[in-house]
Amino acid sequence: YSGLAGVDPWLGMEQLRDLEYAVKELGFVGAHCYPHWFRLPPDAPQWYPIYAKCCELDIPIMMQVGQNLIYQKDVRLPSVARPILLDQIAIDFPELRLIGIHVGTPWADEMIAMAWKHENVFIGIDAYAPKHLPASLVHYMNSYGSHKVLFGTDWPVIDPRRAMREVADHNLRPGALKQVLRDNALRVFPPLADRFPAEVD
Repeated sequence: YSGLAGVDPWLGMEQLRDLEYAVKELGFVGAHCYPHWFRLPPDAPQWYPIYAKCCELDIPIMMQVGQNLIYQKDVRLPSVARPILLDQIAIDFPELRLIGIHVGTPWADEMIAMAWKHENVFIGIDAYAPKHLPASLVHYMNSYGSHKVLFGTDWPVIDPRRAMREVADHNLRPGALKQVLRDNALRVFPPLADRFPAEVD
């Protein structure tokens, strides 16, 4: 198993030490954050030390972009992380592998634009059933963006078996499907290539 370490921009140096420990001592392969939970957009300066530490540790950071849903009736958080906000981060940290997860809904085209513009920006298609993926995103992952999209489910939000069936229904080219389901994750998370055996053709 390979985990992602959750990060908190309000913890200062403590967070940077915790992240280093999680990667070097516990074997975590990346960082993960939901900017909405902190009511803090991803291009806010409080996040920048974390991005710098991710570069130093050579790990990607995965973050929710798009709208924030209501997970509890008594907790309604603002949506602070439109995909376009990844633009300045990718410019400031060209070495940082950024994964915008949850499709970017309802700004999926904005998420595609960021992944197309920046070599270090990727799209995670989790949290929404694949049958509901926007046509523009399906086209992107089946053509010029097949190397920039990572399959995911946000389990238990989406059952993995259902997700695999619905991805198959999109009839992606075999090469594109292989990249989305496996190869892109191995490139974005290099330690995974060592932990999972190579496929047998």
